[in-house]
Amino acid sequence: MKRFLIILILIFIPQTPSQADDIRDFQIEGMSVGDSLLDYFSEEEINKKKKADYPGSKKFSRVSFSSPKSEIYDLVEFHIKTEDKNYIIYAVMGDMHFENDFKGCMKKKKEIVSDIESSLTNFKKKSYESKYKMDDGKSIAEITDFRFVDESSIRVFCAKFSKISKTKRDLEDGLSVSIASKEINDWISNEAYK
Repeated sequence: MKRFLIILILIFIPQTPSQADDIRDFQIEGMSVGDSLLDYFSEEEINKKKKADYPGSKKFSRVSFSSPKSEIYDLVEFHIKTEDKNYIIYAVMGDMHFENDFKGCMKKKKEIVSDIESSLTNFKKKSYESKYKMDDGKSIAEITDFRFVDESSIRVFCAKFSKISKTKRDLEDGLSVSIASKEINDWISNEAYK
């Protein structure tokens, strides 16, 4: 457990305090916004993965990996531009499974939020509960958002899904940490679901 916590702390502490508010200094499994996915996976590995698109725009795609390369997270997900042959990362998210253990998820979330807070100097923080519309609010997420001056962000949340959502949508309870650029945040807000 101590090793796990130390790895998490090392992931979220930037290299120098003067760069604490640059989103590119934060990493998930050693990967960050602005990196090329080709630095971590072969083009063949990337192209084998099914890319998820959004209903309003095909500008960006999501690609997910659950691989032995992951040391902490059960799944790592990326947003890349659909036509970008350099596979530049615009958002990276790590997921940890906490099936039927919302209390454990919230404990880990609190630790991660505290680590992030201690490494930042100029941010806005907002914590809130969100109820999913897909099952009339029976599934919930406890969310903490960190917004930077340039509108890039870090989000940490625990999701607890109802039995109906787990069955119909194949969802799992868990914790997610995402690092997102301003460009992907703007796109998700204004185009992805339109």
